[in-house]
Amino acid sequence: MSPLHRTYRSAPFAPAYMLNAFRPSPGWSSARGCPDLRLVWHGYRVDSAAVDQLRAISGLGTADFFGKLGVLYPQVTGFRLVMAMLTHPAWPLPIWNALQVRNRLRLHAPIEPGEDYDLELRASGWRVLAKGVEIDLHASLARRGARRWESTVTFYYRGRFGAEAEDGKALGASPVAPVMQDESLETAHWRVGGEDRWSFAKLTGDYNGLHQWDRYARRMGFPAAFPHPQRVLAQCLARLPDAGAAPLQLDLWIKGPVFFGRDVTLRHRPTATAVGREFGLWLDGDARPALLGTLATTVRAEDQLAA
Repeated sequence: MSPLHRTYRSAPFAPAYMLNAFRPSPGWSSARGCPDLRLVWHGYRVDSAAVDQLRAISGLGTADFFGKLGVLYPQVTGFRLVMAMLTHPAWPLPIWNALQVRNRLRLHAPIEPGEDYDLELRASGWRVLAKGVEIDLHASLARRGARRWESTVTFYYRGRFGAEAEDGKALGASPVAPVMQDESLETAHWRVGGEDRWSFAKLTGDYNGLHQWDRYARRMGFPAAFPHPQRVLAQCLARLPDAGAAPLQLDLWIKGPVFFGRDVTLRHRPTATAVGREFGLWLDGDARPALLGTLATTVRAEDQLAA
């Protein structure tokens, strides 16, 4: 398939890509795989108003924002590129069926306010499984060719898509999540508030009704509306001990929705093999975690060689 490249000089415009969401999708074919679609946002910048909104929504208080949420900030404010890709007319599957199941975020160097960056997104790999297909979207944030941050978001589409197959590079978090038990873990408790739903949607560019209205969520088979996974992750990171300076790696496994208005418990402990934390988030009264994650200082061999 011929490459499809698009360049943005400002944030992708939500009404434009959401209109594309209503176009018929081409359908999945393992012979075609994912389109060679490359989206680049030139002039991406840290926005002070977005910092203030994410600080308030996370409950961070007066703690150092970039020390706590620097690894997450580009994922939240750069999510419009993800939305633009998943709604592109060449994308094989409808965005309404996409489930975000895993994240891997890597902060290689601090993200500085006042600097212009290039944020690039493309599909890095896919896997046809017995009951669905997984697709990895890889983003990279760079300044003058030097990479500062990257992410791999894994989306899952339920269905039967033919024989099991795979292509590309598996850059994301492992399919196997960590196992956490309740005993001897440090904890934090809070209620997931339902305020500022539209404010967070403006940050991400994701206006899915599941994150807004209880009535709509119930019509779609859920008991209530639930926040975007990165909103809940921000609240978790705000309550974890500092992991340290870059380079950092955050892996997240999204096991289920965290509904607005519910009390939650965060449990965490030091990682066994690196400086950092393992953590899990439970809806009070549920035995299974809704989120599991690891946040650790890490330097890959290729990063050391490039330094």
